[in-house]
Amino acid sequence: MKTTVERASAYLAKMPVSVQGGDGAAFAAAQALVRGFSLSVEEALPLLVVWNHGCLPPWSEADLRSRLHSAASTSSKAEGYLLADRPAAARDRMSADFPNEAEQRAWQRRQWPEMRRFSREELEPIARQRGIPWGGLYIARSFGLIKACQLDGHDCYAVCEGRFAQVRRCDGQPFTNAEGRAINAKNLPGSEGAWVGRGLLSQAPHVLLVEGAVGLLEALTAYALVDMQPSWTVLAATSTSSRLERDPTLLKALAGRHVRIVPHLDAAGLNAAASWLAELQKAGATVDIQELSAGRKDLGALIAKPEANQDELNSLFQIL
Repeated sequence: MKTTVERASAYLAKMPVSVQGGDGAAFAAAQALVRGFSLSVEEALPLLVVWNHGCLPPWSEADLRSRLHSAASTSSKAEGYLLADRPAAARDRMSADFPNEAEQRAWQRRQWPEMRRFSREELEPIARQRGIPWGGLYIARSFGLIKACQLDGHDCYAVCEGRFAQVRRCDGQPFTNAEGRAINAKNLPGSEGAWVGRGLLSQAPHVLLVEGAVGLLEALTAYALVDMQPSWTVLAATSTSSRLERDPTLLKALAGRHVRIVPHLDAAGLNAAASWLAELQKAGATVDIQELSAGRKDLGALIAKPEANQDELNSLFQIL
């Protein structure tokens, strides 16, 4: 009888590789290993490295490890859903019903909870709970980037655009995943997309690039707090593994613009910022990186006390 690792390797060999922006394929492969076969990140990484040989372009090992951690913490799949002790009909349903990953993910998106527009009264408690002034949420609501839904019996808000949706509880409490671990957010099954805020790009010559779906809300708030300079817009990576080179359409849209990257001040955030800088410069964009002042990992610390931090907020949208 094959070991779990051997079975996981054989399963992974049949999964689609990622090609030119196949961010979803990488997450699906990682998810199959750490959720479907219940492998640890260290057990799964060598298998994902082998799968990665067929990707165009291939992912770095740091990207692969990031995808495994992301799948382990945010996937809504049941633990061990690909193990042999589950009923065959349930175990094989997805592969039997859907001939390819794209159709499977499209089916998953059709199962998403109903999403609706927030009223101002509903958004104000979320703004207080996250320390985000109303202005940023108003912009997000106006562009359909934040919507109300229910998930696992909880009132939630989703940061969403196109085929991507990340959900958090309105009361600020974490979800519990299948392993009983607390997770702050869930990417809805079938989510695709490494970037949110694309619909805001228009023709603004200056772009503030930040990390994280909630980072988009924080950046929009910072934008509102400096009187919404019309020459600027914002864009957010959904994770540190997001890569512009895998999204030629977005990279082309950013070519010729000035992009200011505001990284999270941790190893993953700084490494991601370095990758984005290199990709943007290669595409012909003018790029700079602006780190936040000491002790502030992200924009949330600035916008929580806007009066005290007004000078630093203003500096985010100033041309050097």
